[in-house]
Amino acid sequence: MLGVGAAAFALPSLRGLWAGEVAPGTLAPVADAVGGLPLLRLREGFSYRSFSWTGDAMAGGGVVPGRHDGMAAVPAADGGVTLLRNHEEVIGAPFGGDGTPVYDAFALPPGTEGAPEGFPGFGGGVTAVSYAPDREPSTVALLAGTAVNCAGGPTGWGSWLTCEELVLRASRIGARDHGYVFEVPAVGAASGRPIVDMGLFRHEAAAVDPATGIVYLTEDNSALSGFYRFLPRNRQPRAGALEEGGQLEMLRVRGASNADLRAPARGDEYEVDWVPVPEPDRDPEAFAPGDFGGDVVGVGKSGPYLQGEAAGGARFARGEGAWQQGGSIYWVDTAGGPAGAGSVWVYEPAKSTLRALYVSPREAVADAPDNITVHANGLVLACEDGGGVHAGGELVRGTRLLALGRDGRVVEVGENNIVLEGPLPNRPVIPPGDYRGSEWAGATFSPDGDTLFVNIQTPGITFAITGPWDALAAGALAST
Repeated sequence: MLGVGAAAFALPSLRGLWAGEVAPGTLAPVADAVGGLPLLRLREGFSYRSFSWTGDAMAGGGVVPGRHDGMAAVPAADGGVTLLRNHEEVIGAPFGGDGTPVYDAFALPPGTEGAPEGFPGFGGGVTAVSYAPDREPSTVALLAGTAVNCAGGPTGWGSWLTCEELVLRASRIGARDHGYVFEVPAVGAASGRPIVDMGLFRHEAAAVDPATGIVYLTEDNSALSGFYRFLPRNRQPRAGALEEGGQLEMLRVRGASNADLRAPARGDEYEVDWVPVPEPDRDPEAFAPGDFGGDVVGVGKSGPYLQGEAAGGARFARGEGAWQQGGSIYWVDTAGGPAGAGSVWVYEPAKSTLRALYVSPREAVADAPDNITVHANGLVLACEDGGGVHAGGELVRGTRLLALGRDGRVVEVGENNIVLEGPLPNRPVIPPGDYRGSEWAGATFSPDGDTLFVNIQTPGITFAITGPWDALAAGALAST
């Protein structure tokens, strides 16, 4: 038995709340070009196909891991694209085939004291999907044995920076430490070496300025989060250069030591500079017990944050997605703003300014934007991670893909519509259920700008969405 729950519900009462804050437009269920299920609701003129679901077979051995997250599209030699994709798993046997690089192979057998169910290993990592519209996509594993690979960012030279969103000083119990950034090339094997000088903290995303080679980094550590930059020792645009290390710094507002920027108003702008983080691998404020014994889980302020704070660094609510476009660094503070519903910042390296591009007035308008991407035409897309809208104890609207318009508006581009009423043929690991509250993640445009690739994290699906992106941008960016 296979089905999809009722998709075309109306939300007149909710839309009334958004007057003037959400641009007019109607989303409707659209059938997947592959399986025919209405998995997404989209604007008129848009279509999509799904691929590389959790549990699908990978070309190099093993099956596609779950919790699809950050992603980037890089050109492939055969004329298609390669999608470099994170998996935000924590515990699980490292995935992939015999040749997959594994950063940490630590595991514990069942019955181990402090780990009653055993600890099979760290299940996060990176996969690559070879994609072209005229052939079946193919998935391979690129890096395994990492943990909570959340967002990340493309380098601009055909590789991906994958970021671990936790701090584990697991060397205390014989494993390897976690809370780092790794470079993963689209072609050739990943080294599996952490870029320690990028810091030990709850990393989210990375964005590389092509003019300077500087890498900008977000931290997702609740209300104790900083915004950082990494000045590489070797600025050659090639895989492996960043692993030679460099200097980590934290953003500071000029003339305002320890500025609290958790609740900006849209349009707020600051002149900023940077303070050094001399010991990027310093321990966090404290440690707590882990799932496999020992006080190894970092809690409180991270080591880099402590050093930046001491030098006057600024404070944010919860840094998440980041993207570079046109020399500007766009990044998300997912719990920022007076309503705590999210804010989007733009850092201008050439002017050393930080500006609040968008601030959500409340969750009903934009709820916890997370990953972000920017089209060459100026369209800014944000992935919602707020769990959808509930009314009367029921989920009445799924999470959305939003375009950030002028004058503080948002434009609804897509809505998660995944309700599986029965098992899927040939996908036994995908249980039936209502997945509409699962987050969008990993939004990234193809190099030609025609296709948006994006994930729904659970049950773990990647989508290729095509449509009138230029017309959407023209409408979203028009002044009211």
